[in-house]
Amino acid sequence: MVCSKSGTTVETLAFYRYLAGRAHPNQFVAITDPGTPLETLARQRGFRAVFPHPVDVGGRYAALTVVGMLPAALIGVNGRELLARALAVDPDAARARGAHLASAARAGRDKLVLRPPPTIARLADWIEQLVAESTGKDGRGVVPVVDDPLPTPGPDSEIVRDFADDPLDLGAEFLTWEYATAELCARLGVNAFDQPDVEEAKALARKELARAPGQQSAPATLTPAELRRAARPRDYFALLAYLPPTPEIAARLQAVRTAWAGALGCATTLGFGPRYLHSTGQLHKGGPNTGLFLVVTADPAEDVEIPEMATTFGRLEAAQARGDIRALLGRARRVAHVHLRRAEDVSGLAAV
Repeated sequence: MVCSKSGTTVETLAFYRYLAGRAHPNQFVAITDPGTPLETLARQRGFRAVFPHPVDVGGRYAALTVVGMLPAALIGVNGRELLARALAVDPDAARARGAHLASAARAGRDKLVLRPPPTIARLADWIEQLVAESTGKDGRGVVPVVDDPLPTPGPDSEIVRDFADDPLDLGAEFLTWEYATAELCARLGVNAFDQPDVEEAKALARKELARAPGQQSAPATLTPAELRRAARPRDYFALLAYLPPTPEIAARLQAVRTAWAGALGCATTLGFGPRYLHSTGQLHKGGPNTGLFLVVTADPAEDVEIPEMATTFGRLEAAQARGDIRALLGRARRVAHVHLRRAEDVSGLAAV
């Protein structure tokens, strides 16, 4: 399943091109807006099907469209029940949650600590994108905090524990949070449905990728020690890791995050690159200038060519990291960058 609303998402197309030579075209389906390059590609190559992405629905609001419901059906989810529970949501109650979150943000509690039950723990990742990309613009925004390592968050945090624990209630959770986020944005005075600062990092990544090998150097940033000294009250620390998202590496990163949380006494977030560019990247660049950004890259353990793209996954990822660093610096954000020989060496960054 190759899904991209714009039909141009570089990571999606890179994975497709890698897999295209390993499977017959009729083993692929596409989900994309009508008329996109992905639709053209899918029809030219004989994909089994092309499903239209709803043109009037943004990607982060599309969980209850074909984008979410098709994969749910393929893994055996009872879609009728999931949608029935979503349709039972009270819009007014959902909007009231958004109004409460807006009041909390205006009162200084703009770190949204999400604590769903283990049965639906990863719902928090979806809410993170929804809230961050919807609210984080025009110098305003709410910072979602997922898997918070601090047992007692700071006074600038708003904790949400009110979640259903039945996976079939995910549809209701999706719709509740969509209503709530739209209301939150309206009260903050921002457009819930655009992402004006996302394209900049993509454009800079394309420029980085086009550079000759000898010209591909990372921009100058703060050191980790300088980043720590630059901390101010009500800041948050964002660990942005272009590393393999394995359980081992994730555990090491969470330990680093915990150490920085203890040293700085502030809210922390963890994002794997390049995924976070499509999630919290808008907030980082368009939201309030309260972030401390530590970008971590590493030499790839192995690298693989991407067919038809004249590059490798490693070079693409490195270009995306450099592009985002340049975008952050261009917004006068406080950024440190550390490049490692091995991803496993990230544990050393816990020595704050």
